[in-house]
Amino acid sequence: MKRRSVTQWSDERGVNLIEIMIAVAVTLVVVTAGFTVLATTNKSMRANGQVADTQQNVRVAMEMISRDVKLAGYGMVGSAVGACNTAIVPADNNPAGPDAGPDSVSLVVPTTSSVAPLWTLAAAAGPGFNQITLQAGAVGPAATAGTMQSAGLAVNSVISLAGATTATVSAIGGNTLTLNPPVAAPASFPAGTPVYLLQCITYQVIPSPDPNQVCQGNSPCLTRGVAAAALNCNVAGSPCAPITAGIEDLQLAYGCDGCNAAVNGGIADGIIDDQNASNSFDQADFLTNTTWATSPLTPSTIMLVQVNIVARQTSADEGLGEGTPGSMVLSGPVVISDHNPVNDATYDAATYGQFRRRLLIRTVDARNLRL
Repeated sequence: MKRRSVTQWSDERGVNLIEIMIAVAVTLVVVTAGFTVLATTNKSMRANGQVADTQQNVRVAMEMISRDVKLAGYGMVGSAVGACNTAIVPADNNPAGPDAGPDSVSLVVPTTSSVAPLWTLAAAAGPGFNQITLQAGAVGPAATAGTMQSAGLAVNSVISLAGATTATVSAIGGNTLTLNPPVAAPASFPAGTPVYLLQCITYQVIPSPDPNQVCQGNSPCLTRGVAAAALNCNVAGSPCAPITAGIEDLQLAYGCDGCNAAVNGGIADGIIDDQNASNSFDQADFLTNTTWATSPLTPSTIMLVQVNIVARQTSADEGLGEGTPGSMVLSGPVVISDHNPVNDATYDAATYGQFRRRLLIRTVDARNLRL
């Protein structure tokens, strides 16, 4: 057998320890970089999803409030509806000065059935009448979805006939409703006229923490509910239901006509009162700090409602630069109208900065309030 030369053994040697360590180090760098990219991409995807959800939440909240502001009143005349003595009941967080929390508002709105979206007269009524008969199955029983009783109809409820006139129900017999006082002549309505149940509903933001569990574990949230005897949703056994999660602030300002004695002698002229005498319509013409209880500042003078809604993400972004400039997160509090969150009892700068926020502002024509 021939012996291999030293040169042959040298040509066939393996890798040494230093080369192995270098290879392992390079591999670790590549793997770490890959995991970093993957983790960052995953966080970005979750953050983008949360941003989309936040924008959707604030839009849903705005659409619901705007719709009910437009419908508020719906021909309401005279009798109170539930806890609403007027078609709109503003509730500023602090009428005496800067707010330390969200506003709320109660509105009289028409209610129909989600199953049978229209209740109608089965026969003509009038001129002048104290009873109306609705189509078969419209009134009861309360356990059947789509009936007026399932929607809340009861003795002393207020109904609206086509938004033209309102009446109080004094008795219910089958599909026939007795009205007291009667609707006076010459009012008359043909068969097929839509009939609406009027209800007093309240919009209110429930902040965190939520000891009454009104938001069902998803505070802060926007709630909506029928206010039968009180205009407060933030109570145990709340009559209101959460409709949108992540709604952190609701600020409302009102433009009115005939609410300022110094403008046009306090006489309504179809133009928003120029509160700051600037001879132009501007932000100062919207009022916030008032109870709307003393003439001429009464709800009947309201023509425009400016709705300001702040929505936040329902969870933090987990380390994507929350609260820093350029991160799409407002580093300071979102100040709207007369509310600066810094004044809130529960404000904490570190916690506040962990969430992205979206602000949506809309001016709504309250077209039914002056009927």
